[in-house]
Amino acid sequence: MTAVLAEHETFRFDRLEDLARLPWFDLDLDRLVVSDRTVGPIIDMHAHYAVPTLWPHHIDLERGTERTELLLPCCSRHDLDVYANHNFGEVGIKRLKRELVVGGITGRGKRRTHTAPNLERDCRDLGIVHSAILAIDIGLPSHSIADSIRTATARATTTAFGSVHPRRRRPKEKLEEQLHVGARGLKLHPQLQQFMPAAAEAMPLYALAAKERIPVLWHCGPVGIELESARKFVQIPNYEPPLAAYPDTTFVLGHAGALACAQAIDLQRRHANTYLEVSCISLSQMRQVVAEADPDRIVYGTDWPFYHHALALAKVLVATEGRPELRRKILHDNAARLLGW
Repeated sequence: MTAVLAEHETFRFDRLEDLARLPWFDLDLDRLVVSDRTVGPIIDMHAHYAVPTLWPHHIDLERGTERTELLLPCCSRHDLDVYANHNFGEVGIKRLKRELVVGGITGRGKRRTHTAPNLERDCRDLGIVHSAILAIDIGLPSHSIADSIRTATARATTTAFGSVHPRRRRPKEKLEEQLHVGARGLKLHPQLQQFMPAAAEAMPLYALAAKERIPVLWHCGPVGIELESARKFVQIPNYEPPLAAYPDTTFVLGHAGALACAQAIDLQRRHANTYLEVSCISLSQMRQVVAEADPDRIVYGTDWPFYHHALALAKVLVATEGRPELRRKILHDNAARLLGW
């Protein structure tokens, strides 16, 4: 039976469990699950294992725990019609930054629960059958990239994306090494890695991606909580030169351009090698993507473990209500094609 959204439904929830008021979800004890059998299968094109921890620390990515400690706690507000990080609030953002920095230095904190078994359990709750696991090269010594690729490659339910800092010595050779051990995509984060998407040192990576037929997924667009000095790296016009210069490379604009979503939609429509990945954007932006972007080049993403999978999924379900073919394209078929299935 297909779920129907009540006309009076609101999209601001005091805590994650309240999303069970939406017609596609229910509670199984204290776990939010998809109860509508018409939803799915789903492919998540934007997930991570534990975010990087500095050498010599290791996170055991094979270790399950009783629950996942998401970076946005389940007890937080979950408002669908704001950019996802707005749900943290001012105090929550300070705690998030402390978690990312202190945990990265010490190897402690919530990231110890951001493991492969925990991801698989959380995915089962929501009908997610496959996840792209995005490594992030922060340019400092860390076991994170190798651990992430090895763990994701060993599973049928995950595809590993490698990551290389463009200013590292011999970045092309490092990406080739990652592809050799199983990576099937490349994640780049211009804001975190502090490089322009059109920087000369990144060009060999784009060329290799075309040769190996792997997608490049960029963090794309300003999100409002980055350092102002780093915001210049993610302005949407900066992404267009590589899109034009490498038409045989498939590029994915992560977060669909974030707070500059309208500009990202324009890029996607003008460049046939460009996809939008919709994690974190607001419901209003999701509706704009659905209305204006090429529907064959939109893919679903969650940014787990920052957020529960349902935060992004609810927005797609609301925005595609009454359009089952489009919903399936966004939640599964476009990503399956992108991954070469």
